[in-house]
Amino acid sequence: MSQLNPTLAYSLLTLAALFWTGNWIAGRMLADLVPPSALTFWRWAIAVALLMPFVGPRLWAARALLAREWRPIVALGLLGGGLHNVLQYWGLQYTLATNGAIFNATTPVLIIVLGTLVFREPFPRRAAAGAVIALAGALALITRLDFQMLLTVGPNRGDLLIFISMIMLSGYTVGLRRRPAGLDPLSFLACFSIVALVPVGIGYALEHAAGKRIVLNTTSVGGMLYIAVFPALLAYLFWDIGVRAVGAARAGVFMYLMPVFGSILGMAFLGERFELYHAVGMGLISAGVAIATRAGRR
Repeated sequence: MSQLNPTLAYSLLTLAALFWTGNWIAGRMLADLVPPSALTFWRWAIAVALLMPFVGPRLWAARALLAREWRPIVALGLLGGGLHNVLQYWGLQYTLATNGAIFNATTPVLIIVLGTLVFREPFPRRAAAGAVIALAGALALITRLDFQMLLTVGPNRGDLLIFISMIMLSGYTVGLRRRPAGLDPLSFLACFSIVALVPVGIGYALEHAAGKRIVLNTTSVGGMLYIAVFPALLAYLFWDIGVRAVGAARAGVFMYLMPVFGSILGMAFLGERFELYHAVGMGLISAGVAIATRAGRR
């Protein structure tokens, strides 16, 4: 792990969760305007275009390292970028954003399980305890304390696609420990984005051949720009730095802040009232995150 100040690392992880919250909202909003492969393609194409003026010379200087360490870069790019995002946006075309949020809540637990089973990491008991407590809070917010809602989730094609995408995102987070040490975060993100464009570009071409087109208007263009800058470029950069600093298990718990941010945004912009389930959910998530991050100070 890096020597980054824990407070700064936790702040970056919090911002990543905030930006990814907007990704779910924007992805659902754009479902009828932008096909999933097209949305993912332009998400990463715009990110690459923004990054290359800054990292192009660095990548050329690191060409020997890239030739030697291309395998983990390709694996991480496919897991965390190309395939994960396509499945996520594809699933949102067939299910509700609420269902997506429920499956997203499984990601921190999956990160801990994959870290223990795949990489033989010691089971992080405090992080796991925090994840379970925060999971209860996330479900309280998502279901509004009506837990019978969980019985209505699945089997559904969209739910299955989103759950698979969450497994991929968990694998990406755990796999960040294999990121080439000689690459700075921006250079790694540029390589990651370029790899993601390859399978997504193929999917985009197939979508286009099938007659699926982007509906160009202010909403679709603005939504794609937001997704490229915040959930793609900044969120992944902040997430990668945070995971490297505090580890995958503790970082994963910060994903439980997403339903908190969703509730806050709903109250700020949609006029929603503060209800009991807000208090219960936010309290449990805050307690879970506090328990998980305290493990990093021991």
